[in-house]
Amino acid sequence: MNNKLRKIAFLVSIIGHPLLLGTLYVILISIRELDPKIAIVISATVICLITAPITIHNWIKSKKGQYSNFDVSDKEQRKGFYPFSIMLFVICFGTFYFLELPKVVLVTTFFFTLMLFIMALVNESLKASLHMAIAMFILAKILSISWLYGGSLLAFVFLIGWSRWYLGRHSQEELLVGAIVGCLCGWLSLFF
Repeated sequence: MNNKLRKIAFLVSIIGHPLLLGTLYVILISIRELDPKIAIVISATVICLITAPITIHNWIKSKKGQYSNFDVSDKEQRKGFYPFSIMLFVICFGTFYFLELPKVVLVTTFFFTLMLFIMALVNESLKASLHMAIAMFILAKILSISWLYGGSLLAFVFLIGWSRWYLGRHSQEELLVGAIVGCLCGWLSLFF
């Protein structure tokens, strides 16, 4: 394996990590599309209820050797990760509902949670790529706002897929299934 390409793949994989990419998406799209006060509430809620708990959870599990890596790349280990993350998103959805946030926020959170649930079901037979699922979900949402930004993100999504394949974290089939699930859920969220 080419050392330079491995470093590039590793960097792309980190930048495209679901926690980083997803959190940045929430912050940037909230600021762009919603009232500033609502954007702050949404961003803070996601960071406090999703990003921080999953980061701490994965870090602790990795340090204890219960997860082989922070990405939870092992199919069996994901069986414990998905219920935890789905629970956090259900709590986040409930918080957004209680705060009476705009419908688009509730719908997007619902379909994102549904995507995680589908990925957990798929994980019973195939370790589909969560990197690709989340990147494609975001891509579907961004394309509905701007073809220019969406086209730029599409190029990066292909790089994310390449990085996960190059690093040996996913097969082409696992990347494709993750991409299909993410794209489908992201696309469906646009119609409700």
